[in-house]
Amino acid sequence: VLVAYIFDDIELAIKMVEKCIEMDERISFFKRGSIQGFVLDSEITFLYGLTSLAQARKVKEDIWKRRGHEFVKKVKNLAKDYPSSYQHKLLLLEAESAFNAGRKSIASEKYEQAVTLSRKNEFVQDQALCCELAGKFYAEHDNKYKASHYYGKAHELYLEWGAKGKADHLRENYPF
Repeated sequence: VLVAYIFDDIELAIKMVEKCIEMDERISFFKRGSIQGFVLDSEITFLYGLTSLAQARKVKEDIWKRRGHEFVKKVKNLAKDYPSSYQHKLLLLEAESAFNAGRKSIASEKYEQAVTLSRKNEFVQDQALCCELAGKFYAEHDNKYKASHYYGKAHELYLEWGAKGKADHLRENYPF
């Protein structure tokens, strides 16, 4: 799911998330109390929020906006219980939601906070994603300086994470 999302195939990411949820519903009784099941479920929740908000921005359909907000609420609950693992993800979802709503100053603030907190908690992959999405936000709002800064930082972080293919994709498809 993450690979489809970060390579900008939102439709595939949505199909994959929905398939994961369908599979999870079928086998959930096997995972009760399982840490692995919890981590998978919470990551899918976060990714479904991201994909829904991206799809809402792309197709302008209310269903995706509603789904995005539904999953923001779920990640908010995770962030209350596990702040070091989920607070930066919540901030990123809130930034994306504010971006969709045209609330530029709130979006900018949330992206900055998401980047800072993911760095503080040493989630390199999430920091890279936060930087990339901040870069998209600033590019969309014609702030070439900040867009370039965040795309460049995302590129460095993807390389640090070991995601050379993603770093190359970013370099080839986005200006920085």
